[in-house]
Amino acid sequence: MTKTLKVGIIGAGMAGQAHAFGYRNASMALSSEIKVELYAIADPNLALAQKVADRYGFANAIADIDELINSDVDVISVALPNFLHAEVLPKVIASGKHLFAEKPIGRNTKESSELLKLANESKAITGVGFSFRRLPGLAALAQAAREGIFGDIHSARAWYLADYAADPKGALSWRYSLEQAGPGALLDIGSHAIDALQFVVGNVSEVTSANLVTVIKERPKAAAGAIGHGASTSNETGPVTNDDIAHLSTKHVNGAVSQVTMSRIAHGMPNTLGVEVFGTKGSGLFDSMTGGEFHIFESGLGDAKFNGTKKIITGPNHPYFNDVAAMPGAGVGTGYAEAFVAEIQEFLVAVNTNTPMSTGFHEAHQMMKVVGASLDSSANSKPVKL
Repeated sequence: MTKTLKVGIIGAGMAGQAHAFGYRNASMALSSEIKVELYAIADPNLALAQKVADRYGFANAIADIDELINSDVDVISVALPNFLHAEVLPKVIASGKHLFAEKPIGRNTKESSELLKLANESKAITGVGFSFRRLPGLAALAQAAREGIFGDIHSARAWYLADYAADPKGALSWRYSLEQAGPGALLDIGSHAIDALQFVVGNVSEVTSANLVTVIKERPKAAAGAIGHGASTSNETGPVTNDDIAHLSTKHVNGAVSQVTMSRIAHGMPNTLGVEVFGTKGSGLFDSMTGGEFHIFESGLGDAKFNGTKKIITGPNHPYFNDVAAMPGAGVGTGYAEAFVAEIQEFLVAVNTNTPMSTGFHEAHQMMKVVGASLDSSANSKPVKL
């Protein structure tokens, strides 16, 4: 028997559009038991909501968020600025509808802890969008680590480098406000880097040091009604109150040590997330800039003259690949867009089978605890245990 899941999305910005893309293409790998009905995009900017609804095939555009929450939809995705999550997510959870939230869930551990408690008390499925986990190369690297290919992992590094904030003339949006966004690079892009690191290596147990730096201390305010990274600006300026760069040193539950680097002002690096691990038997590397591949070295294999790091091209044998690739063959490539398809597919299957999603509010809160410890470590120049 086919079950129809009626879907609504709250938020028509970049993340909301990525969710819409995911739902639009999720049927690529869903069984005949699930039919997705694209019901509505909700955003106070009704013109934007209508544009997104038209582009991705949703039937309606709604300006009133509460109208969508109180409707008869089965599933709601929330992709809003960080400061609105603590206000909107509890309403969705209270409605009893299945919830897929863009990361992060809140701005700090207090908010994420409260939201985790609400999620645990709900009978609905609650998932969080750590999309990079669904890139086949990163997922394969994590699988290799779990299967012991690298032996006992003793050290690692992770990074997320971007240049969306490199221009000091870029508009002062909510992302540059500690009050509205929480931390800057540490949370906005660092949430992905920290989650990817824990996905491959295991949970962080201590932040031994953290350096948070604001390089561009003032920006022009956005013009009225302007949105997004490339928003038009006014002649008035305001202060940047969160970090442009974050450097962390961490310890993991399994004894490994790692370093994490995050920057939103990295010229020449438009968007790159990576994880590199070293263990007693080998090493591995994934970089999203070359997302169709990953690298592995296994020690002690054959003649040392010919044993080196091997590049593996992702294909049908790797996680998520068959569910999202346009052609089911190695080398045809998958990218970041397909990661959103894969995470939405996983969420809808979890809803249909009433089973937890692999990235739920627990994983989101675990990531947020690392962020909280990093803030404490930076402020007090001391190690902080989670």
